[in-house]
Amino acid sequence: MSAGLPGSADVLRQLPPLPQVLARALELTRDHRSRRSELAQVLSLDQGMTGYFLQMVNSAYYGLPRRITSLDEAIGYLGYETVETVIFALAASSTLSQPVPAYMMERKMLWQHSVAVAEGSDWIARERHISPRSEAYVAGLLHDVGKLGLNLALHRQPAWDEETKPDDASAADQAVWTEVERQTTGQDHAEVGAIIVRSWNLPDRVIEAVACHHEPAKARLDPTFTAAVHVANVAALMAGIGLGLDGLRYALDGGAIELLAWTEDDMQRLIGQMQSAVERAEEILRVRG
Repeated sequence: MSAGLPGSADVLRQLPPLPQVLARALELTRDHRSRRSELAQVLSLDQGMTGYFLQMVNSAYYGLPRRITSLDEAIGYLGYETVETVIFALAASSTLSQPVPAYMMERKMLWQHSVAVAEGSDWIARERHISPRSEAYVAGLLHDVGKLGLNLALHRQPAWDEETKPDDASAADQAVWTEVERQTTGQDHAEVGAIIVRSWNLPDRVIEAVACHHEPAKARLDPTFTAAVHVANVAALMAGIGLGLDGLRYALDGGAIELLAWTEDDMQRLIGQMQSAVERAEEILRVRG
């Protein structure tokens, strides 16, 4: 059977867009000609966002000698790259926190997985000197947004067109999950995700990483950048963070491992970073709420 994927316009209409305030703020963080005061003015339209940035800059982590009460000044201390990362993390939280029944993912499972991959992509970018790191974080955060589109295509039901497997079938006997997605809907979640992030006017490097995060060998614009997101995603799945119906049915690409000069020790350290990141992100949402 084939559920049939709604047209791109249908998918985009049913998914919440980036909030207007945050979309404008992200434009300013990427515009080298923008003034800090402009960004502060836009962010001040979101009271929750303003409160979070002020609380963040006044935390013990930054250890500033006096309390900062100006959003403009807070942005100066934090820097555009940190501000952009936090904006995306908070903006995506409501979209990615919803349940995804087609993948048997309960509320917040997709968000937890996305946060882990975002942190992992950023960590790999730092360790392997891949830039810009803020874009690596964003690509990791949004890599699985296409699952929301396929969830809609299947009317929020796990109605995948897949041959019945015996209960004791090994992973090696099962199809890679992106093949199951294409067999059912005509597209896989990476392809649908690329459609979505392109509509949000994100950088081409981010779009490519989302499109190729399961097949990094197809990346042409920046293969190393895409390899970082690919490895981070597999590591999060290995750690069991946000594990859905598709589980571990994705292959770790040998070319990506070689490109990053990746080791088992790197993988263990990365998983530790991811687990801590999810805990921190949950605390952030509690503070903002």
